Amino acid sequence: MLTASTLDLGGHILPLAYGIVDSENDDSWLWFFENFKNAFGERENMCFVSARNKSIWNATAAIYPEFRHYACIYHLWTNLLKKTYRDTEEVRPLFFSLAKAYTVQEFDELMRRMDQINPNYRAYLQKANYEKWSRAHSPVKRTWTLTSNIAESLNNAILVGRRLPVVPLLEFVRKTIEAWNEKHNEEGRNTTTTLTSKYNEMLEDNRNLSHRILVRASTIHLHTITDGAKRFTVCLNTRMCSYGRFQHDEIPCSHALAAIRHRNKHRDDYCSAYYSNKNYQDTYAIPIEPLPCESTWDVPSHVLEEVVLPPITRKQPGRPPKNDRKKGFTEGKGKKRKVTCSECGIVGHNKKTCPKKTHEN
Repeated sequence: MLTASTLDLGGHILPLAYGIVDSENDDSWLWFFENFKNAFGERENMCFVSARNKSIWNATAAIYPEFRHYACIYHLWTNLLKKTYRDTEEVRPLFFSLAKAYTVQEFDELMRRMDQINPNYRAYLQKANYEKWSRAHSPVKRTWTLTSNIAESLNNAILVGRRLPVVPLLEFVRKTIEAWNEKHNEEGRNTTTTLTSKYNEMLEDNRNLSHRILVRASTIHLHTITDGAKRFTVCLNTRMCSYGRFQHDEIPCSHALAAIRHRNKHRDDYCSAYYSNKNYQDTYAIPIEPLPCESTWDVPSHVLEEVVLPPITRKQPGRPPKNDRKKGFTEGKGKKRKVTCSECGIVGHNKKTCPKKTHEN
């Protein structure tokens, strides 16, 4: 099953399309995106985020040549470790801060710190193309969508259904989306704020941070923001902050909120309409139609006459693998069984490395 999904305005998974194919290859992904384009067309600032699967990238390049395609930073991180494995615990927070940096200046500073640990990191990341994974170098506003986690989460949510035959699988997915649709619809109806709950909480967190910030007005729109030892410039007219977050996320950061409070303005007026609860409710206004009893279906004759043959597949040798999720490169491999030495009775080493036997020799 191939899927495409996005995040809704409440921060939930919003499935856009799914389809059944014989295998994951160039032809199947090309068919999938051809139908996806017929359904959704092209949108302004549209972009794709996925693992670095060549078939997905080839299909989007063919169907959407004008739009950007970005690599999941988590998959890039695991590939980076495989190529230049070293100092994982120290490099991990640096890499993800590097990918999430809002300005090129912050990106360059973090990259210099990575160079001090291992210069091979820069070489690999340059080869991967900064524009494909770095927020600071991205021409399109990707907001918080930097990984393909929602696709992995969707696959996990329908894992039980994937073990079913095709027709029950499709019904399982339909029922799952139907339940999500009603749940999120109810959430929107019960929200009384202008923004959705998720982004209203984000504004509250930024507001709390803004209380420690000093503001000095230069003009009615331009302000100098002092945050500890650093200074930033905020322009409310253009909705821009030199930190980069205000204009990229299109929601006031702590620096912008300090300036908004200084001018006694309403913070919701400086947020993108994307975050409004009204748009959130509109997202789920179209219901998932209930499926009537099969005995009442009026199936066209040309569909009944259609003969669907099983796909041509090659059975893999050995025992079929379970459908459980495989552990990633950075995840633990499980606990090793502790062995008791037969020479001294101490747990943790074997007969060959026994200190008692070594001492006797």
